[in-house]
Amino acid sequence: MGILDDLLGNEQLQKQYKDFVKRYEQGDPSEGYSDQEVLKRYGEVSHSVPPDQYAQAAQEALSKLSPEERAEFVEMLQERAAARGVKLPGRAASDPKDLGKVLTDLHEKPGQLRDILGGPGGAQSQGQAPGSNPITDMLSSPMAKAVLAGIAAIVVKNMMGSSKRA
Repeated sequence: MGILDDLLGNEQLQKQYKDFVKRYEQGDPSEGYSDQEVLKRYGEVSHSVPPDQYAQAAQEALSKLSPEERAEFVEMLQERAAARGVKLPGRAASDPKDLGKVLTDLHEKPGQLRDILGGPGGAQSQGQAPGSNPITDMLSSPMAKAVLAGIAAIVVKNMMGSSKRA
């Protein structure tokens, strides 16, 4: 597990991740970090854990959103998946457990979750602004940003916690 080894051996990296986790836990889940930082942290850790640990992190991140925010996130996810011709796996309900399973299933197909969260038109958007990036545009949704930041922060927190017990 590359990132875990890096975290164990690199004090500076540990500090950066601890700071990211702290900011996630202390404020609004969609604020306190740049879109690029969220994408970087998510990209570094999301594929370094087994699906069951990813699902647990997704469920925990989703549970930090209010029921209204989760409902809005589900609606956005359904609209964006439909716009790309992607059928959402499982039951896309606003329950954190069910929704966490849907995100985990999408995550297991490389790039699919990012593509779906990539904004209303995604990579095919004709009206996309010059220089616009569909991957970073995903975070124009505060809920998408909160969920990805949460998954990254919770995965890191769990990894760092388990390394202390090992």
